[in-house]
Amino acid sequence: MKSWGWTVQYGSALLLALLLGVILGNIPLFKETALGSTKLTAAHVVQFLGYGGALVMFWLMGQRAAVQLPREGSSPSFLGQIIPPFATLVVLAAGYQVALLLLGPLLGKTGKGIYNWIFVVGIVGAALWLTAAWFRNASSLSSAFETVREGKSGRSGSGASGCPRCGESVRGGQKFCAACGQKLTVEPTKPKAV
Repeated sequence: MKSWGWTVQYGSALLLALLLGVILGNIPLFKETALGSTKLTAAHVVQFLGYGGALVMFWLMGQRAAVQLPREGSSPSFLGQIIPPFATLVVLAAGYQVALLLLGPLLGKTGKGIYNWIFVVGIVGAALWLTAAWFRNASSLSSAFETVREGKSGRSGSGASGCPRCGESVRGGQKFCAACGQKLTVEPTKPKAV
């Protein structure tokens, strides 16, 4: 398996961005310095940059983790498929408040309504993407649980074989592969020699 040392790099950058957003956003100079006659202050800008940078780091970290996880035949494969939509959903849900730091003081009532609908559509879209990814990959998750269960009970290899089409693990007596639907040939059980 590839090295996961890069998570320290992304995690530390994420924490630093959050920390800078909090610290700089609470300095009186930044709170008092406004952009012209608007309610937008320097504190809003640095908080937007800090929290927004942390969200970008979180999303990039999720994308890299999804690429690094194995793609076939294990539970990490399942994770690799659901991490991108999950990270996108988290970023959009948190990003609503973060972007509002910068845009809120500039938006009127109509602008705020449009802004809200943009995020509603984005969050619902990401939730649908996550649900579809979960549904598409649930068979690999159930196979991984079955493998773990067999391993714990000491029955690994008791009648298990692979699907001739996709290689997915199948149990003896199954008529169809749970992953791809391939019809399986069921071998008759041979009586034990006495």
